[in-house]
Amino acid sequence: MSRDQQPEDNHYHNNALETSILFQPHSIWALLFLLLVGIWFKFVSLIVVSAFLLFLFIIITAWKNYSLKHVKPDLQISRSRLFVDEEFEINASVYNDKWLPLIWLEWSFPKNTGISLDNNERGDYTIRFLWLLWFREVKWKLSGKALQRGVYDIGHVTLRSGDGFRFAETEQGYALDRKLYAYPKLMSVQVPDFRPSMQWSAKGKQGGYIEDPLMVIGIREYQAGDELRRFNWKASARTGKLLTNVYQPIVVEQLVVYIDVKGYVIQEAAFEDPIKQREYVIEKREAFEWFLSVIASVVVKYKGQGISMGFTSNGLNCYEEKMPNILPSRDLTPFLDQLAQITQRMGVRNMLPLDEMRHQGQLVMPVFIFCHHVNQEHYMWYQHHKSKLSQVSFYYEEETEYSKKLTAIAKPMTSFLSTLSIQ
Repeated sequence: MSRDQQPEDNHYHNNALETSILFQPHSIWALLFLLLVGIWFKFVSLIVVSAFLLFLFIIITAWKNYSLKHVKPDLQISRSRLFVDEEFEINASVYNDKWLPLIWLEWSFPKNTGISLDNNERGDYTIRFLWLLWFREVKWKLSGKALQRGVYDIGHVTLRSGDGFRFAETEQGYALDRKLYAYPKLMSVQVPDFRPSMQWSAKGKQGGYIEDPLMVIGIREYQAGDELRRFNWKASARTGKLLTNVYQPIVVEQLVVYIDVKGYVIQEAAFEDPIKQREYVIEKREAFEWFLSVIASVVVKYKGQGISMGFTSNGLNCYEEKMPNILPSRDLTPFLDQLAQITQRMGVRNMLPLDEMRHQGQLVMPVFIFCHHVNQEHYMWYQHHKSKLSQVSFYYEEETEYSKKLTAIAKPMTSFLSTLSIQ
């Protein structure tokens, strides 16, 4: 922060605009009327007072209307993506690019209960400055913390200013396009190892494997369909037979996670009693956040083992859009961004996203299906497609008869958790 600019109050929360009744837009007609009456009756005191108030009205109104012209706010976030309970820092600045000084200026962040700014957990934050002179800039820093999962538009800020007596003030909103992605809270988890005989595969021309062209492990006779780049011309010329190189395959470890939100959908009229309905909603939301925390912890753990993660879900995101299918990638950011955006609303029927990937030939790697409970549709889908899939595992919160039927591949989500996490 500039040495000559200090905040008057870092937690000033009175965000309502204040305008004296004498400086409302319609008040000018009353002042003009009083001035004309004073002139008509030659009442000097009335003329002086009304003329002074009229002059003051013009000055204050002009000051108010021009105070936020050519004011340029800016902010930068030290971390735009973080997990719940992690901290970040905001570097903000305001530049007054005009000759008119600002006697006072207020900067307000949007109300976001999912984040806390300078330990203010109410979700709102306003800072006030005194005397921002012409062509001067004020800078400051504040700390923040993610309290809840979600996507927060921190860049939508509001500036307020006006005359020194606060007879009249104005405000203006700015969209600085600074989003904060808060991922689910991480937990201590233990993930199962994949069987040593797992045939990790990747879609491609080499029968599902990626090959390293710099590592030749052998030579074989030409087979129909071999690419020209595989020919070993020296060996072919020496033996008189068409021979091709055999390259060392690169094992690509990939995993697709499917999140079924159907069991977490909130029914708007589940109970007639408003108290029970409110308790029901709170319980559903807490269960869903725990569900996502386990998933986030599992994918971060597997990412640490070098496994590429893919994402698909039947839920809607926070923008009321169908969630995209994300192919496995070593970059976990796209996956976690979807976890920050996902909601407890369904966008498509139960298993449609997995069917879409299967029809496109993208399910050539193991699939983890996370759900509230294993239902009949899950069971029938698996029975119908199991011969065409690499490996499918179900993880559920509540046990059902179908999870018992799939006991070899269906486990409770608590199986990931350490004793400390369960407690």
